[in-house]
Amino acid sequence: MPLLRPQQYVHARETYSYEAPDCRFSIVQTGNLTTVGNYKGIFAAQARSPNGIILRGFELVCQEVFGDCSIAAQNGVFTGSHLSNLREVSAAIVHWKMASQGGRACYRVKSMLAEWKPNTPSQLISAYENRDLSAFRIGGVGIATATAFMRLLFPDDFGVMDSRVVGNHTNRRGITTLTIRRDDGYIINTGTNACKYHEEYVPFLRSEASWLNGQGITFQDVDPFGQHFASPFRACDIEMALFQRSKGARCPRRPAPE
Repeated sequence: MPLLRPQQYVHARETYSYEAPDCRFSIVQTGNLTTVGNYKGIFAAQARSPNGIILRGFELVCQEVFGDCSIAAQNGVFTGSHLSNLREVSAAIVHWKMASQGGRACYRVKSMLAEWKPNTPSQLISAYENRDLSAFRIGGVGIATATAFMRLLFPDDFGVMDSRVVGNHTNRRGITTLTIRRDDGYIINTGTNACKYHEEYVPFLRSEASWLNGQGITFQDVDPFGQHFASPFRACDIEMALFQRSKGARCPRRPAPE
C-alpha cells in the first residue's frame, strides 16, 4: 500500500504551490528550442507575473537546453549562445530550489556563477548524459540542490530530496536513513546521502508512482503550454505531494547515523 491514500496524493499534488516569483532568466534560440525568451517567475500551475513560466514549462526549458547543449557539444558546435543558455537555466534551477529560503536563493546563484569554471559546461553536459547526481554539484551546489537538476531534467524517474519530505515522511517512516542536521533538520552534504538518494529515496518515489498508476489514479495538471490534462504520477509528483503535505511542519530533529 502507498504511504498516503490515493486521494490524499491527488489532492496534495493538485494543490502543490511552491514558487520562485523573483527568479529571472533568459533563453536565446539555438538548435530546435521551442521555448525561448525572457522569463520572470517560476510558478506551480498558473503564471502570476509578466513573462512568468509554469513548472511544466520550466521542465521543458531545462530539458531542451541541456539536450541541445549535449548535441552541440557532441557535434563540436557549442557556441557562446549555448553557454549562455546553460548558465541561465542552471542558475534558474538553483534559484527555484532555494526559493523558500528567501535571500539565500540569490546568494546561492551568485556563488554558483562566481565559481563557474571553463570545464563547468562539460561537467554539466556529462552529468546530464549520464544522469550523474554528483556531477551536478557545481560551484558549491550541495546534494539536495543537485537533486533539483535530476528532478527537472528527468521528472519521470527522479524527485527533489527535500528536507521536509525526508524529515516528516521518509526518514520518519524508516523508508530512508538519510543523515540530517541536528539543529534544523537539513540534509547533510555527504557522499553517503548521495548514495542513499539512489538506493532508498528514488526507489520509494518510483514505487509509489507505479502503484498509483497501476490503479489508474490520475490528477489534474497543466502541460507546458497551459492546457489542462489528466496526468499519471511521475516520481517527481510523489515528492511534490509529500512536500505539500509537509508545508508548515517542522522537520523532526532525528539525524540518522552516518
